[in-house]
Amino acid sequence: MADKRRRYGKSRARRRRGVLLLLAAALAGVAALFALPFVLGAPETVRKTVYPLRYEETIRQASRENGLEPAFVAGVIYTESRFRPDAESHQTAYGLMQMLPETAEFVQQRSGIRGDYREPRTNIRLGAWYLGYLDERYRGDERLMLAAYNSGEGRVDGWISEEGFDIAKDIPFKETRDYVENSLEAREVYGDLYGEDLRRDPGWSIPFTNIYDETRRFGDS
Repeated sequence: MADKRRRYGKSRARRRRGVLLLLAAALAGVAALFALPFVLGAPETVRKTVYPLRYEETIRQASRENGLEPAFVAGVIYTESRFRPDAESHQTAYGLMQMLPETAEFVQQRSGIRGDYREPRTNIRLGAWYLGYLDERYRGDERLMLAAYNSGEGRVDGWISEEGFDIAKDIPFKETRDYVENSLEAREVYGDLYGEDLRRDPGWSIPFTNIYDETRRFGDS
């Protein structure tokens, strides 16, 4: 009788283990089913992590005011600072759009934009105004605009005064050549990910894996 009870107990334990294994397998299947959309969407999520977007309302408004494409402005911000609002260069250029103090002063005197040029939204407004100014100065040639934003108007004016100068291939500074190409490429990426006018997808939220969380200092848009 005791042996029979032991055999019955072992059999019942095996059945319990079998039921638990089946239940675990079923739960894993359900979890995989719910996770599938996230897995399928991983490439775009990764791209949005690499190419973050912040202050999009300010970017849209400043772009409209200055006749610019928002994705173009976002591409410049990415190339300048990777959307890090406290970025500072060794040349003391500061903020999202890496404004030099003298450039910020130049823009503020002519635009009427007030505020600390290092504050993210003011920085975007100043940078977008300056891009609009360069757009008009160089008659919409984006490469000339970007080259001047990076190297200064004086240098660009000197280059284009040379006979046969081709802005697409004759920029003498590698840093500026790379800057122009990287900015144009970033514009394409931002247009593809977020739309040329940077309309945010209502279902999209800020990836928590972003390398830099600007909300620690300045808050989000």
